[in-house]
Amino acid sequence: MKQKKTIEDYLKTIYILSKKKKVRGIDIAEKLKVSRPTVSVAVKELAREGYLFVDDMFEIHLTESGRKIAEETHERHNTLFCFLTDIGVNPKTASEDACEMEHAISKESYEALKSWYCKIR
Repeated sequence: MKQKKTIEDYLKTIYILSKKKKVRGIDIAEKLKVSRPTVSVAVKELAREGYLFVDDMFEIHLTESGRKIAEETHERHNTLFCFLTDIGVNPKTASEDACEMEHAISKESYEALKSWYCKIR
């Protein structure tokens, strides 16, 4: 699971879910539309990489480094989504495109876009 997009998608999903409830593998599988075994493998790898941990009740928690990546990814998504909808893209397409763009855009380009966008809003 060394792909940046996959790591960011899992961490962002856990972050969003954790705002509403305790996170378990089944919740991640449902949200990402993947199988429970796929989530199990991913969670083990993300835990090995230090992005999350699973407690004795099988609840999944982000570590500080996992939370940082998740928050940054979530912010990029929200900014890109707002930008796209503001320029007339329908919300469904904007959400799908923002999900792809949030992983591909460089930090420099994102910061420049965000700065410009905040000025014009």
